[in-house]
Amino acid sequence: MLTLESPLKLDEKIHSAPNLCDRFGPVDLQRISTAVWEAYSRDLASRDGWEKRNRAGMDLAMQLVKEKSHPWPNCSNVAFPLVTIAALQFHARAYPAIVSGTDVVRCRAAGFQPTEAEIAQADAVGKYMSYQVLEEDTAWEEGTDRALLNYSIVGCNFKKSYRNGRLGHNVSEVVLAENLVIDYYAKSVETARVKTHRYPLFRNELIEGIRSDAPIYRDVEREPWFALGGRAETPPSNNGTSEPPAASDTPFLALEQHCWLDLDNDGYEEPYIITIEAGSKAVLRIVARWERLEDVVKNARGEVVSITAHEYFTKYGFIPSPDGSIYDLGFGVLLGPLNESVSTGINQLLDAGTMANGAGGFLGRGAKIRGGVYTFSPFEWKRVDS
Repeated sequence: MLTLESPLKLDEKIHSAPNLCDRFGPVDLQRISTAVWEAYSRDLASRDGWEKRNRAGMDLAMQLVKEKSHPWPNCSNVAFPLVTIAALQFHARAYPAIVSGTDVVRCRAAGFQPTEAEIAQADAVGKYMSYQVLEEDTAWEEGTDRALLNYSIVGCNFKKSYRNGRLGHNVSEVVLAENLVIDYYAKSVETARVKTHRYPLFRNELIEGIRSDAPIYRDVEREPWFALGGRAETPPSNNGTSEPPAASDTPFLALEQHCWLDLDNDGYEEPYIITIEAGSKAVLRIVARWERLEDVVKNARGEVVSITAHEYFTKYGFIPSPDGSIYDLGFGVLLGPLNESVSTGINQLLDAGTMANGAGGFLGRGAKIRGGVYTFSPFEWKRVDS
């Protein structure tokens, strides 16, 4: 259980404060960071098997092949694009069904017999939200395009929706499943006690958040880890490229954890968003995950009974996993074994053709052949006494 030297006091300014780090001392920040890192490590370990399956399926979709030396060096090494074809066919049908014209969002008036005014209001809301995602949030359409292709391979991904204060409008970002770490057997995104979004945080972005009039990040410019720059601990990549080396221009790895922690020591855990830097484990930001004072329900004695947390993530799933995992199944897992079998069959046929075309054998001057084992390379002839 988390115990703090200077507990937080829940007042009217908590839910609107851009950063609560200044309300804690160094010792408390270290304890908070440890709690965040332990929860992240625990969830990461729970999905270790899923990550291996995900990487194998993504390698098939990306047509990545490993070097082969059997049955001989530089033998046939074809990767049949079965998973890729399946994902493209799904994407070709799903995308035009979702993004069709300018009426992307459609709202329905609730109730058994809605009035004409309610129906008109629902239509107006739909038109305005369509304007928001198509005109204000210019990255939404491209993000939806990538999300549909990705989640048919992996099995699921997420949308992170929030209001961007710097841009001045709502945004909806695509978060790949590999970058949102949740307990493997969590029932849903909404009920998961811990969700950790990992993403690269560039030096300029961190400085902008520190030096702004309303700072959203704790001032860490004088700390040693900030001067060294980011490490190579970036989110895992499946595109076959190597991770960047540690350098001053390498982005930091930020862990933004949506969690429940008791920071006021009243026995009830409150919803917070805590951001730490993965390399140094330094706390960058602490912000409340409720939007209004009315979201906190108290009893007659002034004790907190419940808090309504604001949810940022929306899950898009493909096929539910039979083992009850929150990470669904995609073509990478469903077609992976079949894809590998097809690739193996094609490579064996090509290698057999190579052997048939590459004649080899004995050139003899009689029939005197010594005993023992003889090995042949393609196109090789051996001389014997005959």
